[in-house]
Amino acid sequence: MIIRNLFLVLALVGIFCIFLVSSYSKNEQDSNKLPIHVNKGLIKDIKKRKEVVKTDIDIFQKGILPKIVPVVDRQYFPNVLKLIQEAKKSISISMFVVKSGRKVDTLIKELKNAANRGVKIRMLLENSIRANQSVIDSLNGIKNIEIRFDSPKKVTHNKMVIIDENVILIGSTNWTESSLGYANEANVIINDREIAEYFQEYFNYLWEDSSKDISPFKNFKGEIIPIIDRQYFEVVNRMMGRATNRIFVMVYGFKLTWGGNSKGDILANEIVKAKKRGVATRVLLERSNFNERLNSMNNETIEYFKGNEVEAKFDNEDVITHSKVIIIDDAVILGATNWSYSGLEKWHNTDVLIKEKRIVEYFVNYFEEKFSNGR
Repeated sequence: MIIRNLFLVLALVGIFCIFLVSSYSKNEQDSNKLPIHVNKGLIKDIKKRKEVVKTDIDIFQKGILPKIVPVVDRQYFPNVLKLIQEAKKSISISMFVVKSGRKVDTLIKELKNAANRGVKIRMLLENSIRANQSVIDSLNGIKNIEIRFDSPKKVTHNKMVIIDENVILIGSTNWTESSLGYANEANVIINDREIAEYFQEYFNYLWEDSSKDISPFKNFKGEIIPIIDRQYFEVVNRMMGRATNRIFVMVYGFKLTWGGNSKGDILANEIVKAKKRGVATRVLLERSNFNERLNSMNNETIEYFKGNEVEAKFDNEDVITHSKVIIIDDAVILGATNWSYSGLEKWHNTDVLIKEKRIVEYFVNYFEEKFSNGR
């Protein structure tokens, strides 16, 4: 009797194990879809987020631009194209990398068309990126277009397009086929003259001399706050230290030095401290299918957080997560800054802090969607 019961138990365990393996394999095959454990509330929120951005973009496509428009993933290309096509006076572009490809070449063609109709164009590119040279060669000497490399003394990592000193498209998207075609990217269009003029002045400083950090030169209050260079760490660190509800972090790279004194170490420590006082904490990092150095760096960071009971995941390996989205309580910070040593302590970067409830909720749902698909 005992032996028969033992066989029965073993059979049930075997069936259960087969079920688990089968479910795991199914999730692996569906890695680009929402996993089966996502609750209906989250799916509803994600659909709502997509409806919000579709509504905003539809309005923009009809010629009316809201004050803030989220532009994520595949939405960047058609929107930057429309902005260039509708520019009247000026276009200022600070871009880390511009690499020739079908979509990028279309953008370059539209810049030439804009120049032909009298729009003044200036483009500042990072000097250490070899691909940027071909863009300089193709645009150099064209009337109404000025294009140059930044200083070799400091990396310029911005991804911003300023139209008529009145509208800015800012975020994580480079002008490459991967960024435009399939990577996770997070940006916003801001239709606010004061904000656009501030970033325009920042651009002008870089244009003249990008060899040194630029300190904030104007104070902002309200729902949109520009963030430049070393200001980023100060803002994020201060806000995380005061967080009471949530800290969600999605970045391409997050470097810890283990000495405890780097800015990345300090931010990681603030996340752990927040977790201990009851704040919801989540971290999502890129897992590359080609960059093992990045994977090693991010894996160490994820293991550190897991050891301190912070929810931390890699993204889906089949998709590049290049977005830099930080949600702290009822605010979102997004832009170009990675949480690497260079990103936080050395490079030129531009980001923006947004407190408008509708936009924050949009990016909370954007984060939840990507996080639910992580591993």
